[in-house]
Amino acid sequence: MATIPTTDNQTEEKRRPGARAKRERVLDAAVEVFLANGFDQTSMDAIAARAGVSKTTVYAHFADKLALFRAVVERSGRSLSVQMDETRLRAGQDPRARLTELVLIVLEATTAPDFLAFLRVMVSESVRHPDLSYPAEAAELVDVIGLVASALEDEANQHGYELSDSRAFATLLLRMAASGPQLDALLFADFRPGRALLEAHARWITTIFLHGIEPRTGKVREVAPPAGDYAYPWLPDTRSR
Repeated sequence: MATIPTTDNQTEEKRRPGARAKRERVLDAAVEVFLANGFDQTSMDAIAARAGVSKTTVYAHFADKLALFRAVVERSGRSLSVQMDETRLRAGQDPRARLTELVLIVLEATTAPDFLAFLRVMVSESVRHPDLSYPAEAAELVDVIGLVASALEDEANQHGYELSDSRAFATLLLRMAASGPQLDALLFADFRPGRALLEAHARWITTIFLHGIEPRTGKVREVAPPAGDYAYPWLPDTRSR
């Protein structure tokens, strides 16, 4: 991707607090405009106007509109990194509890309104702009897969078995956990998953997944849907049967 050359003075300017503040203003404005208008209908002029800066200032920080879009999503990804550093993940925590907490953190991040809005933009624009799939790589800012893989390995060690590829299992678990709530939130306008539902979903999916990868013992184990606040729009009412 082509970039706009910068002089030493421009580079130094970006390091100053005022320049950093302007960059954040541009990113804040870009979030609003991208979500309101979509990628194609957003212009750098509109973002500059919303941020209250000149278009020259915008281009001093971002080479083009795609670079700006990527920067917006990368900044969102860093919020997930912050959450992963919180005391919610405690040393010595039971591996299954740690897995459930990791899944919950990912669910909270990927079902947030801003994330879903960007997901709509990326899906609707993906045919014309394949490069918009890049934001999925923002997850690499924090190695979520590695954290989940480590917890899966600890769970396996605790129960006396080994995983052939813990990162592959971790990827599968996160895809299983996140895709359902994301799709529901996109398809059902009235569906807004709260924390209680996401916690129940994280526990249920984690339990099902672990039971699926553990070595067979010959004993049939049933994993029932969680009781309480688990009002998914697609979940049949089987509890009264």
